[in-house]
Amino acid sequence: MATSKAVTVGVASAVTFGALSLVCLMAVLLFPDGTLGFFNSWFHGLDLSLIKRPPTKPIGVGEAVGGFISVVVVSFIFGALFGWIYERVGRR
Repeated sequence: MATSKAVTVGVASAVTFGALSLVCLMAVLLFPDGTLGFFNSWFHGLDLSLIKRPPTKPIGVGEAVGGFISVVVVSFIFGALFGWIYERVGRR
């Protein structure tokens, strides 16, 4: 049975955003201020340092794993939705 293009796009999206999530987690753990400065440049006029996590509350393993899982699941769902819509629009 052939895999639907929607599922293929969903898997590709989940893998891509899962990898991005892991890279972001490592950047935040290793270079918290540099990562904050990098993303601050994306949000013109917003100061992300105002919502920065205090050093006394580090990211826990459960939070990191939960965040990774939620990113993978949500990106699969929306990637599959995108693939499904793309298949339908492409038929016209």
